[in-house]
Amino acid sequence: MKKLIITLTLFILAVNFAMAQAPATTSTPAKTQITTPAAPVNPPPAPKTPYILAVQARKLENRDSLFKTIRVDDLILLQLSNPKEFMDSRPTDATKLTLYADGIALKGITSDLFNSIRKDEFKTTDQVIWVTFRLKQDSSTKAAWDNLYKLADSWHSNKLHVHLSMAWDGMMPVKTSSENLAKTHVTIVYFKSGTFIAMSVLYLGLIILILYLAVRSDILKEEPGGAYSLSQTQLAYWTVLIIGGFLYSLMLTNIPSTLNYSILLLLGISITTNGTATYIDYFKRSKAGTTYTPKKPKGFFNDILGDGESMNMQRFQIFAWNIVLGGYYIIFTINNKTMPMIPDVLLTLAGISSLGYVASKPAEA
Repeated sequence: MKKLIITLTLFILAVNFAMAQAPATTSTPAKTQITTPAAPVNPPPAPKTPYILAVQARKLENRDSLFKTIRVDDLILLQLSNPKEFMDSRPTDATKLTLYADGIALKGITSDLFNSIRKDEFKTTDQVIWVTFRLKQDSSTKAAWDNLYKLADSWHSNKLHVHLSMAWDGMMPVKTSSENLAKTHVTIVYFKSGTFIAMSVLYLGLIILILYLAVRSDILKEEPGGAYSLSQTQLAYWTVLIIGGFLYSLMLTNIPSTLNYSILLLLGISITTNGTATYIDYFKRSKAGTTYTPKKPKGFFNDILGDGESMNMQRFQIFAWNIVLGGYYIIFTINNKTMPMIPDVLLTLAGISSLGYVASKPAEA
């Protein structure tokens, strides 16, 4: 019993000692966490769009005088906004910058401004720059001028009123805002009116001379004092047309290469037809000797369409075909300011037509 009392006493003392050593704890209310709203995120700035602001021109040797009427070899200046964004739109570092007129690409008329600059190397803080083009007129820009001439008001007009812009090859031209549209319109003068009048008078004189010789001489006749020759007339017809087309296109474009091989082949067909027909007539005269009876003249159309006795279908078809082909040649040359590249099928048809006439000639009276 005594041991039990001692044990309980020691247990109570141990508990009291432990409670005395434990730190006092007080319960505190949980703190409320206050969250601050996130700052609003500003959207990224809208991309800047390049625009053409104005177009001017100046002479190559004169930097001070600016004007709106452009002639061949003048420098064309396009004012471009946001050049950095425009450069970023370049497809490749080799892409050319081409001039545009009324939305039509003028191939060959390019700017050298960005040629030596890589897209990732282009650094500028300028918001506006001037881009320069030279209005060249040679074989390298023939396609560009062919497109320009299609915008002409008439066949004798020497001026074009166009809106100019530019673009990387294969891309849409740079836009122009409505308030700046008038500033981007210019007038292009591509030949002098005085030169056109002088050349027209010269060509008209050539036609009058041919007609005079046709009436007053034997230049278009099968033999002196004889009937008119269809082959001689065909040769004269194409000679006059080709000279006229060459002068017209050369005067307007200053590009002699408009005289293409198809035109030379067409003239060659006429020369060959005339030479063959002349030889056949010579052979018939030589074979007949003193009994040869020349074809009697009956008037221009009767002579060239008839064989001496009646109208001949072979002669009519070559006459009709030359009229049709000549009309096509004239219309194309006037509309495009260049002589046409006549398709091979039309040249073949012209050759067959002439061959049919030559083949039937020995049987004529």
